[in-house]
Amino acid sequence: MFSPLSLLTMAIEFCLVLLIVPAIKAVTSQKPDLGLQIKLLEDELQTSHQKYLESQEKIQKLISEKAALHQEGLRLHEELQQQHLELTEEFRISTFEQLQTLLTNYPSIYQMVSVKPELPAKNLLSLFTPLDNLLGKWGYEQIGKPWEQVTYNSQLHQPDTADITEGELVYIRFIGYQHQGKILCPAKVSRTLPGQGK
Repeated sequence: MFSPLSLLTMAIEFCLVLLIVPAIKAVTSQKPDLGLQIKLLEDELQTSHQKYLESQEKIQKLISEKAALHQEGLRLHEELQQQHLELTEEFRISTFEQLQTLLTNYPSIYQMVSVKPELPAKNLLSLFTPLDNLLGKWGYEQIGKPWEQVTYNSQLHQPDTADITEGELVYIRFIGYQHQGKILCPAKVSRTLPGQGK
């Protein structure tokens, strides 16, 4: 009936059919999976694109905020500079007003002393009252009085020689000043008064 060659051909064809049918089923069953994978990838791409757009929006917002803060900083800097200039000018005007009497009289005093060296200094002392008032208003305190004898204090006094020791009696040659406990300039002290021998 069938030759061995035809039987072998039929067997091979049958085996091929047996092998091809599962492969076709696998391919046809993968098509929905492939479509699903494509859909999932499209969704993921859309989500990533949305996140990218949101990030770009946040970056633009931050750049705008940074620019606004920079402008505000420049405005505040200019405002502070202007306030500094105004305060400095107010301080100068106020100080001049306090010292006006002294400043307007000083050149005349200088001229009078040049022309009349015998003029008693006592007559000129009242002209320094505005300076004393200004120092009092600022809260500056004198350290000592001229020619006053005191015990040496290295915190308050500047000696004229290095061998003056703490607690030694000295004379104040030139007063010092302090403000709110801070020494602005120490009083200059010596063992002797001007004109006395050592």
